[in-house]
Amino acid sequence: MEEKSEQIRAIIDTICGGYYIYKDEDVIGKAKKVTGKIREYCSFFLQGNVFGMEAREYDGLCNYVIQVLEDFLEAMKQEDTVLMLDTLDYGLRELVDIYKENDGMAT
Repeated sequence: MEEKSEQIRAIIDTICGGYYIYKDEDVIGKAKKVTGKIREYCSFFLQGNVFGMEAREYDGLCNYVIQVLEDFLEAMKQEDTVLMLDTLDYGLRELVDIYKENDGMAT
């Protein structure tokens, strides 16, 4: 899972950094190309409580993951660059950081 986490981090950095630094405005197009990888990464958190969290905490995590996915889909549907950037940089990056904080607890 660490490899997937690093792939997602690189995707976020490429899309968001490309926009902020190089003014590459093809945020939605680039996000569409990596939808499968993002979906696969997020589904890991929804497959069961692999981190050994308490039930209430795990429910909160699941709700967060679902909200990130809903925001991602809404940004795609509306072709909303700002929402996509926020979803990737603040929503999805939080999920990558969760894994980093719990490194070694998940397989």
